[in-house]
Amino acid sequence: MMPLIKCPDCDYEILSRIGTICPNCGHTVSYFEGNKNRKKYGKFFALSLIIPFFSFTMILLTAPFKSALTIATIVYVILAYISSPLRFKEIFFTTFEKIFFWSIWLMSNALLVTMLYNLFNK
Repeated sequence: MMPLIKCPDCDYEILSRIGTICPNCGHTVSYFEGNKNRKKYGKFFALSLIIPFFSFTMILLTAPFKSALTIATIVYVILAYISSPLRFKEIFFTTFEKIFFWSIWLMSNALLVTMLYNLFNK
């Protein structure tokens, strides 16, 4: 049996399945409603896009200053850990999602590590 949730608009109990329409008010259940994993998935998706861009910008802006670059590198390592797919492994629904997010995470971090290596060794 599909779990029930309260409709966010009228508190009527409805199925948590995506696309369910509340018979009381007409609210349609979206992808990120009803299931904690779906909300966590949305958070992870946002993190996987924002953190590499933020890290790249931070490293680029601090590149001329060794001490600032060192601090930016420490912040980058912390952010890379926070956005690691390993921390969100329970939210992936398919093998494709696992491969997709691991590929993005590994590729972006490989580029950032290469960039850091070149900056520290110039």
